[in-house]
Amino acid sequence: MGRAWDMVDGLDQRGGVSQLVARTIIGVAKSLKDTTANRHLSVVRWSPTRQAWIHRWPGGLVIDRKRWSTPEEWATNGDYDMPDLLWTEYQPKPGDTVIDVGAGHGGETYFLASMVGERGKVLAVEAAPRPFGRLQEMVEINGWEHVHPVQVALSDRVGTVRITDDEDNWIAANIYADATDGVDVSATTFDDLCQDHGITTVDWVKMNIEGAEKDAIRGMERMAPHVRHMTIACHDWLGTEWGRSREQVLTWLHDHGFRTRLHGRENTWDGDYVHAWRD
Repeated sequence: MGRAWDMVDGLDQRGGVSQLVARTIIGVAKSLKDTTANRHLSVVRWSPTRQAWIHRWPGGLVIDRKRWSTPEEWATNGDYDMPDLLWTEYQPKPGDTVIDVGAGHGGETYFLASMVGERGKVLAVEAAPRPFGRLQEMVEINGWEHVHPVQVALSDRVGTVRITDDEDNWIAANIYADATDGVDVSATTFDDLCQDHGITTVDWVKMNIEGAEKDAIRGMERMAPHVRHMTIACHDWLGTEWGRSREQVLTWLHDHGFRTRLHGRENTWDGDYVHAWRD
């Protein structure tokens, strides 16, 4: 079986008709394998039109250049336990309004869409054009009318910021890199974002924006009393001046009536995740 798979995988690298046949075989074999392993329907097939793999999992469709076994693996690259990292203090439930700030290609948005359901609302905010395009594509292919992708950077003021937009390292896109390396995008405040989308209360906010969290929270003065739970990724662990944000974030949260808890040990990447909630 191993040698046969190696032959098929070799054809996958060649291109042309043989590559298409190989990818069809790979899709069927992987679908059977993953469905058995996951104990639910897991289908993956190659799309020549999109030049990408289309994954069908219980939560919806995902398009990616790589093949994945589970949506969790795709969303986290297998690097962490998402429920443990994000939802130890509060797990969004049907009917909730949640805002995913720094949505990237939609890793967390994919799960939030199912968690809040059609009666809920997901605002998926991503500034960098490349990951936003993938996020928007995922929402459109799934027909999620309750999920709203928004391409904008959150800051403490309305204006324009420059953000990196690296195809291979989009997860680290930030507004603090060399100004010559990036693209200009619109910036707004959390308050104005909510006003523009008719949001008056928020049940949960995720914020992971590579150091810009210290600016974004200063733009939510009006909405702060109406936000119930937050999970904010600070970036002190990067060891850069622009990434240093934890103390500013904690001070702001305490000043605005939130209780807080660090997720892990201090000076570790997961220790820079701050859970915040109101009693």
